[in-house]
Amino acid sequence: MADNIVKRSALALAACGLAIGAHAQSSVTLYGTVDAGLVYTSNQQTTLADGSTNGHANYQLTGGNLVPSRWGLMGTEDIGGGTTINFTLENSFLIGSGAMLQTNTLFNRNAWVGLSNPGYGALTLGRQYDPFSDYLGAYVSSNNWATLYGSHFGDVDNLNEAFNFNNSIKYISPSFGGLTFGGLFSFGGVAGDFSQKKGWALAANYVHGPLSLSVGYLELNQPLQAALGGTSGYIGDFSCANASASYCLLQDASKVRIAGAGGSYAFGKASVALTYTHTRLSQSQYFASAARPDGADVSFDIAELNTTYALAPDLQLGFAYIFNHAKPAGSASTQVHQVNLGAVYSLSKRTALYAVAIGQKSSGAGLGIDPSTGATQNLAQIPNLVNSDTDKQLAVVVGLRHNF
Repeated sequence: MADNIVKRSALALAACGLAIGAHAQSSVTLYGTVDAGLVYTSNQQTTLADGSTNGHANYQLTGGNLVPSRWGLMGTEDIGGGTTINFTLENSFLIGSGAMLQTNTLFNRNAWVGLSNPGYGALTLGRQYDPFSDYLGAYVSSNNWATLYGSHFGDVDNLNEAFNFNNSIKYISPSFGGLTFGGLFSFGGVAGDFSQKKGWALAANYVHGPLSLSVGYLELNQPLQAALGGTSGYIGDFSCANASASYCLLQDASKVRIAGAGGSYAFGKASVALTYTHTRLSQSQYFASAARPDGADVSFDIAELNTTYALAPDLQLGFAYIFNHAKPAGSASTQVHQVNLGAVYSLSKRTALYAVAIGQKSSGAGLGIDPSTGATQNLAQIPNLVNSDTDKQLAVVVGLRHNF
């Protein structure tokens, strides 16, 4: 799983792209992924005309499941002395309609330029992902085999990279005996208020043979507006698909702080990875009321055990258990248990079939809001799907992924 830290970077995609060389020292690469599949969900909540709710099974054609459907351009120029100038422009799209994932954003995933040198590291500027999510995200099942539906509750810890950073400067060090570290700073760009939409992240990774370890921290002000598209273009994992969707806009907060650690070890055909993150959303408007118009803080402690086994060179099996503990300030806690089980079969170096089952159970006080009474209730919600009308939800995903 340590190799996935490299695979998650844009540079690794050059191996499956089409390089068009201007001359020996420079090149531009076109690359991408097309991913489509079917999703069955056991229960999705619907709101009736009288304001009450019920739940029904649903079948959906979806895309970007195992890997986001995307296309991009990557360029590099050797300017001598081991230094290169690099850029990446990358966009996600919806395969069912061909529309851009994020409205009015041509390159929603990456839009950066920078320089790198083996002895000094890499410096990049623009819209990009942070080192915390890059390093720790390599260990979780959703970025390896379990699809985006197998991520942590609402991806509140951003390990599935629900958001990236605008107006940012990022540095990744060279390797010092297997140790690398990185940092990112994002300018809010708001005149007269330097702190608004400001964000930063720090992380470190150590690799020695089959062992990989990572630790990091991320902080972002006004995450909904700064990175999640705002109220009119929300792209977070908490569904806003129906008018009374529970958890919708939970990330409408004054600040998000995330700390985490993780590691993996590979032995033979098997690998085991562990991650732990602590996320705190300050003044979440999800909890706003007349009594507390500023909302309330809520924390999430999330742990995942992710295991894989190569049954054959072209067939990988995976099992993961995720425990989510949510605690709003001044309220009782909620526990969300999730199990991911799946298989990925490689038809070729570029094409794979996948099948994944995801089950979730919510217990405790409950974070869901009953639209008719305003009381809290346990409503399961597998990431990126509409929440269930009960405390349980099951999803089965089958699909095809092709890299180019």
